[in-house]
Amino acid sequence: MASPLPQLAAELRAGLDPVLPLLSGLSPADRRKRLAQALGLPSDALTADALLVRFALPHVAAPGDVWPVLVDLLRTAVRQSPPGWALAIDQVLTAGPGGVENPLVGVLPPKIDLSLVLTGALPLVPGLAVRDGVSLVLSLPSSAPDTSSLTFRADGVDFALTDHALLKLLVPGGLVLKGRLGATLGKGGLRLDGGGSGRGIAVPLSGAPSGVRAPSLYVSAQNGGLRLDASFRASLLGLADAAVDGAGLEVRPAASGYTAALVPPKGLGLTLAVGPAKGSGFLAEHDGQYRGALSLSLGVVEVQAFGILDTRPVSVLVAMSAEFTPAIELGLAFTLNAVGGLLGIGRALDRAGLAEVVQSGHLDDLLFPADAAAAAPRILASLGAVFPARPGSTVVGPMFRLGWGRPVSFLTADVGVVLELPSGVVGILGRLRVALPAPQAPILDLRASVAGVVDAANGLVEINASLAGSRLLTSSIDGGLALRAKSGQDATFILSAGGFHPRFTPPAGFPTPKRLTIPIADSPLLRIVFTGYFALTPGTVQAGAELSAVIGSRSTGVSGRLSFDALVRWEPSFGVMLDLGGSFALRFAGETLCSVGLRVHVEGPTPCWNVAGRASVSFLFFDVSFPFNERWNCTGEAKAPPPPDVGRLLELALKDARSWEPVLPEGARTMVSLRSDDAGGRLLHPLGRLRFSQRTVPLDTAVVRFGPGRLPAPTTFGVTVGFSAGAGVVKPVEEDFARADFFDLTDDEKLTQPAFERLRSGSELTPPASSATAPRYSVPVEYETKWLGGTVLTPGARWVITDAALTAALPWGAVGRSLVHELRSRYVTPPITSVLKSRTYAVVHAGTLKEAGGFLRTATFTEATAQLKTVSGRSALHQVVPAHEVSP
Repeated sequence: MASPLPQLAAELRAGLDPVLPLLSGLSPADRRKRLAQALGLPSDALTADALLVRFALPHVAAPGDVWPVLVDLLRTAVRQSPPGWALAIDQVLTAGPGGVENPLVGVLPPKIDLSLVLTGALPLVPGLAVRDGVSLVLSLPSSAPDTSSLTFRADGVDFALTDHALLKLLVPGGLVLKGRLGATLGKGGLRLDGGGSGRGIAVPLSGAPSGVRAPSLYVSAQNGGLRLDASFRASLLGLADAAVDGAGLEVRPAASGYTAALVPPKGLGLTLAVGPAKGSGFLAEHDGQYRGALSLSLGVVEVQAFGILDTRPVSVLVAMSAEFTPAIELGLAFTLNAVGGLLGIGRALDRAGLAEVVQSGHLDDLLFPADAAAAAPRILASLGAVFPARPGSTVVGPMFRLGWGRPVSFLTADVGVVLELPSGVVGILGRLRVALPAPQAPILDLRASVAGVVDAANGLVEINASLAGSRLLTSSIDGGLALRAKSGQDATFILSAGGFHPRFTPPAGFPTPKRLTIPIADSPLLRIVFTGYFALTPGTVQAGAELSAVIGSRSTGVSGRLSFDALVRWEPSFGVMLDLGGSFALRFAGETLCSVGLRVHVEGPTPCWNVAGRASVSFLFFDVSFPFNERWNCTGEAKAPPPPDVGRLLELALKDARSWEPVLPEGARTMVSLRSDDAGGRLLHPLGRLRFSQRTVPLDTAVVRFGPGRLPAPTTFGVTVGFSAGAGVVKPVEEDFARADFFDLTDDEKLTQPAFERLRSGSELTPPASSATAPRYSVPVEYETKWLGGTVLTPGARWVITDAALTAALPWGAVGRSLVHELRSRYVTPPITSVLKSRTYAVVHAGTLKEAGGFLRTATFTEATAQLKTVSGRSALHQVVPAHEVSP
């Protein structure tokens, strides 16, 4: 730490007084050495670095903490890139890197000014530099050292933030501020140029980029380094005036000197005035993003908006809504209560996040939030989860709130449609509220939130719904619904209201809806609650419910419950598997006085009606339980209905024109319009292929049933189509088939095995290449003249264009100038081969999931299962799994 200023002044004068008369008679080397000793430096250290250490501003107060760090920064810069420097005693002596000049006088005057000046540019850290040098001036009165003063000045300080996306949006090229640093230490203490505040020392500024208004820069000491904070105002994309606060640099000490880290702006205030739209808002930094709210006035309506701005990569998400008071009348008691919209650039629609928002009952965060100010953090979190950042993607869509009823809207419906581009995925948001008799004091308040996704490219439809927030008087009503329908390789159909059968495992990513819960009675001494579920899959129908009641309390009182879980099947005729349960208990002071329990499993009617279970009775210190298992009406397997004539149905599919489809070449579009001649045939593109595909029954696969009917024996159906004499190329075509319609599946297999599978449905025919002997047909190109907008008494006759005229006109016609013609290379370029691997199945050992020897991997689950039938007595030791689940 440097000496206090009066002591430093006394030491320097005491060292210079005896040496000054001797300097003129010394050699240049000795002169340099003696001057260094007089200043209190090592004999060979008359350098800028040593002088900075000697003249550093003493540590006298908290604001002075800045200067030791700043001087150390200067020393680091001086060591890395030695600048020009000069040491001068006004009218007495001058020294520099070249040596010490002869003193002008031999005795020090009563008052001297000793100054150290560093010249040239000094880069301190990236983003901070001193452009015009630094000066340290020490005034040393001889008679009164206490009146000494030390002045520090750094002119041309450059502060630059050029590597920040948000700042580049506001200031092209980045923020660059120019100013100076200065302070004077004297008898009255430390005085800072520009003054100080809670943010640090204000740096007087002399320059800023064009368009930057009211700039300010503060310097403060922090964790052994410096913190520089800048604030300014600028235009945001020409639409709003932005006030930026807290952008800056953190200069931290490091092993080799100092490092600088960019500090993003803490907040961004916005003021908007575009035409009739006026408003203001604020964006605050959160986890590297800027999130905030905006309030706009559009004349007769007030608009609330929420926004998220991400800078790396750049993305913007804005959701806004405007409510009309009073509502706009549409007629027939319908009103338009509010409108809104959503726009996200660099944002996408996340299906899992949308389902989670619906299941949690917070869909109103995306539509028209009731208390936007109080729920702003949750609203912004929901927006970020449902619409995450994704470069190159855009989401946009409108929102409406419609009402119905008089004198107020007791039924309101919020609807939003969000389109994701370029994928084409459509998100549907909806919320329905029925509040009777009035929304202000409803007896029944039913709130249903619905969100769906339609992905036409992947054949996917998903819908999620929730009754969160619904009430009947003081009792809540809760529950949820989920639907997924998908075609393609992973085809499936699942509908669930309230959940699933306990033995069913829903597919990955499918949200499990909340149980449908209705409190029939809800009071301190009587509580009756009903819960239930219903689910539908390609192979099963599932349903279940529970009714529970508590009279008194659970420690003293009566409690009971009844429940069932059902699984319905159709093989070979109607059947059901039903699990029933019930219990009753009488408790006093936490002790059970008596209880009754019953569990029943019912299955039937084929091959028998079977009832099994256990009943138990407990009374004080006695417990009795007994199992039971009864079977009756065992008439054997029920006779299946007459087997369907699948062959006849397949013949009808062959004759159905809808089973035959002309296919364009890969990546191509039709270049002409084909007009049917009403001859009953199908038109085929000259460069295309012909596809036959039907969904009646899988081909080349042994099936044992057809829907609810069973075939007399496993039967394989096949259809052979082709060109005459075997010309051309024939390849198989696959479609999705429901496995439960064609194979015998147990209840467990219906719940655990794939519901749909791609099996062969037909063939695709590629015509042979044209040969030189193929017949060719020539037709004249005829034109006719038509007048549009007027009456022609005598229509012109048709005329035939010559071959030469047609050849000359083709490049300038509609086809020659169309985009299809420009992309004609698509017709001759081989199609791009898919890089996605097709799903395969393997036979593994049941205990280890290691692949079993002697079995081939197959493209379908059905083919892999067929291999197990060839293993006599050991099929239970193996199972079929997707190839990616095989243990190495």
